[in-house]
Amino acid sequence: MEPVLISFHAPVHDLDLVAQHVIRDGLPGHLRDWQRRSGARELVYLATCQRVLWMVWGGEAEALAPGPGLRRYEGEEAWIHLLAMSAGLESANLGDREIPGQLKDALVQARQVGVAGEEAAAAVEDVIREGQRLRARLGLADGNVSVATVALRHLTEGLPHGSAVALVGVGPMTQYLAERLPERGFKVSVANRTRSRAQELAEPLGLPVVDLVRLQHDPLGFDAIVTATAAPEPIFTLDAWQSLKRPILRILDLALPPDSEPGLEQLPWVHRIDLNAFLAQTATARSQRAEAALKAEPYLVGAAGRLRHRAMGRARKRHLVSAQERLDAAWGALEEEVKTLEDSMAGLDEAQREALREILTRGRTLAFRALVQTQPKPIVDGEAAHP
Repeated sequence: MEPVLISFHAPVHDLDLVAQHVIRDGLPGHLRDWQRRSGARELVYLATCQRVLWMVWGGEAEALAPGPGLRRYEGEEAWIHLLAMSAGLESANLGDREIPGQLKDALVQARQVGVAGEEAAAAVEDVIREGQRLRARLGLADGNVSVATVALRHLTEGLPHGSAVALVGVGPMTQYLAERLPERGFKVSVANRTRSRAQELAEPLGLPVVDLVRLQHDPLGFDAIVTATAAPEPIFTLDAWQSLKRPILRILDLALPPDSEPGLEQLPWVHRIDLNAFLAQTATARSQRAEAALKAEPYLVGAAGRLRHRAMGRARKRHLVSAQERLDAAWGALEEEVKTLEDSMAGLDEAQREALREILTRGRTLAFRALVQTQPKPIVDGEAAHP
């Protein structure tokens, strides 16, 4: 069984539209509801800084009804999209290495909720493995390009040595910056809606924790705030800061939906940059992605073929096991029925009874043999043809 994908993602869709479909609070309930509505056998939901993606096995993906404008991928196109995404070819920053980890996290959550199983796990593992091979072919294996690394470069190039930076949130991007910024001479503090989570990140690195409420009220003492939380609504607002007069404050808002109101840009002392700015690529960056995509095309097609073959092989195996179980049950019922007819066969001698038992045994053997032989010949994985 192959997955059907439905997605909203940049640059095809505006980030504001993508943000409308980012679900974090109460996600387990949404996963169960999506599976019920679609009738999907298995389902995985992924939300990143620039995309939302539903991977659906069986059922009707459109029954999820996420809204107009979605992109649908199926068959070879679905596998190619997943591979390009895993390899970082679909990312705003070519070679983004965070997607494989995000795919794994999405799979883990779906399995914990009970809406994904062995097929989703096998498909995601296959996609990540082939994505890694694709990275190596394209020379992206050593690249560590992501939104977080771009943010790091922005801070190191735009702020003087020793500047004070508040990191808001405890996700992968803020963890990355919490490790790298102090190495470059920045004074880093950590904040989070749940203070204990901030302490879990800050204390092993020897960083102080600052109350998020204090930052929301007044960011005094900080030269920059990098925020990347899962908050459904902005946590930094114009209403809270409009009466303040402060030195220049740089806000790097890496969250989707945004953690800071765009209206903050009205304040003369606020320099706000959000994901839209990071994703507004230069012509050079766009040409790099186009060049990489062109170079990757034959490898994507070959890898997608391998993934399809494996998915079909798993489907054949499941079908065979299911058919064997049904056949075994049918023959068991037949044998039980013969036993109940023994009284009516009282006229048979032992040799005739033995012949009847042999006929039943032989019939079972021939039926199972016919079942196996009618299965399509397995398709070679393709590894030798596509090293």
